Amino acid sequence: MQKEKSKDKKENLIKKITYKFNKKNNNKNQSSKKKTNITEKIKKKITFKEEKENNYSFKDVMIIMLFSLGLGFITCLSFVKIFSNGRDYIALSKDLEKLVDTYYAIKDNYYGNLDKELLVDSAIEGMINAVGDSYTIYTDKDDTTSFVQTVSGIYDGIGCTVAVDLNKNIIVVDIFKDSPAEKSGLKINDIILKIDDNDFQDKTSTDMSNYITNSKNKEVKLLVKRNDEEKEIIVKREKIEIPYVDGEIITKDNNKIAYINISLFSQTSNEQFKKVLTDLEKEDIKGLIIDVRGNSGGYLSSVTDIASMFLKKGDILYQLQDEKGTTVKKDTTKEKRDYKIAVLVNKGSASASEILASIIKESYKGYVVGTNTYGKGTVQQTTKLPDGSMIKYTTQNWLTPEGNWINEIGVTPTDIVELDEDYLNNPTRENDTQLNKAIELILK
Repeated sequence: MQKEKSKDKKENLIKKITYKFNKKNNNKNQSSKKKTNITEKIKKKITFKEEKENNYSFKDVMIIMLFSLGLGFITCLSFVKIFSNGRDYIALSKDLEKLVDTYYAIKDNYYGNLDKELLVDSAIEGMINAVGDSYTIYTDKDDTTSFVQTVSGIYDGIGCTVAVDLNKNIIVVDIFKDSPAEKSGLKINDIILKIDDNDFQDKTSTDMSNYITNSKNKEVKLLVKRNDEEKEIIVKREKIEIPYVDGEIITKDNNKIAYINISLFSQTSNEQFKKVLTDLEKEDIKGLIIDVRGNSGGYLSSVTDIASMFLKKGDILYQLQDEKGTTVKKDTTKEKRDYKIAVLVNKGSASASEILASIIKESYKGYVVGTNTYGKGTVQQTTKLPDGSMIKYTTQNWLTPEGNWINEIGVTPTDIVELDEDYLNNPTRENDTQLNKAIELILK
């Protein structure tokens, strides 16, 4: 088909040139023989031109081949760069040559049994440890799953918290309100013996959590021990939102004070906080107490959203510092409050908890009550690896609104108050000296 089109094209060109030639020379009475001669000459010229164009020298062919190979190689490298997030794998392979050679030397020559996955995990952990930063860590697949569930605030489960007691029993320590666990009749202090007929004695709380989360069934069968009696309980599996925020009204001398406890700054904590605060503010409160004692931190975005509910637009939240310089993070929202606020802290208050305490102390000019905080002044990011494991690494320092770096120092309270021994032995609101001091400051 292609050859026929080429032939027709050639014939049309010949006719066109012949016609122009005849017209130019105004030779209407030219004999048919002469016309034929002219046509033949034109055909020969065109055929010669085509043959000349299609004949390439060996040098030409080699140049074209080398050029094509070079262009292909450059294109291939470009695609590798694009799909590898800009990493130079050629240079990288040289850097890791020693590591790869060591791995294969051991794998191919060691006389005993080897756990190849453990070899790789250990190599990664060694690399992480060499950074020299206690917050730059590597976690395996199971620990990563547990971590992601914790900080996301949502997981597939039954809605309870468990822990391992001194006798290595898995014991229920908390049950979420309106959860499948509560609806099924599960109780605090129940001991979990079996799940779906699988023995869970001498197992960890993480083992239990991972089993229920990864189960393909819509419900799980628990065998629990309660008051020396064994009981079978069927519990549905659902999407569970972990309640990291709870609150209540504290009444003192006919004055109402909102009290909110935040146990972790998860992805859902800011929305939970906003809902609880909105409900409590309907009570015509005199002030607010935010309790972050024992709160180890969480997402920077979560504490940013919570703190932005109180500051005026343009007030400084915190500062972020890296190799490029310092960036000042300011409140950009129109929302604000003007009532008194006190934040309760202790040695277990870290990271995002310290950010909130420093914002209330330095920008809101509120109170921080308790003892010196943990002292974590760095920000981390995470990267999930293809097998489900994860690395977490430090990317920035954070500074308080006034530019103080509290790393390994902590936030100093405006009012230092120790908990007395009565509270440590039997914690109640009445003997909570830190809470009572915060109430006093709100009402003064």
